Amino acid sequence: MTIKRTVLGGLAGLLLGLCQPGAAHHGQAGLFDESRTVELSGAVREWIFVNPHPVLVISVADERGATEDWDVYFGPSAVSALRRRGFSADTFAIGETVIVKGHLATAPGARGIDVWGASSSVSRADGSPIP
Repeated sequence: MTIKRTVLGGLAGLLLGLCQPGAAHHGQAGLFDESRTVELSGAVREWIFVNPHPVLVISVADERGATEDWDVYFGPSAVSALRRRGFSADTFAIGETVIVKGHLATAPGARGIDVWGASSSVSRADGSPIP
């Protein structure tokens, strides 16, 4: 009976261990600093409108005038969720200037911003909201 319990307990632990990475993939907590909101302006370099998570890449000029690419994440959304909000593969034109307001990535050296949530937005240079 003790051996059977040990084996079953080990299998249960293994199964739980295998399930954890899947759950961690979809968590946003800790990836972005949700305690403050920042705003960036840059030129669209790439709009990757594919699953599992579309990403907008913008070139932002730093304080020295050099450009750095920033990844703009739309939270946990897939293409279908963004389509319901009005986004499409043609939403952004390469080279157009956009303004993004959101939460910075917390990883050291990361140039990423999340624009999911009520305090976040994406707009055109003239201030009109996207989508």
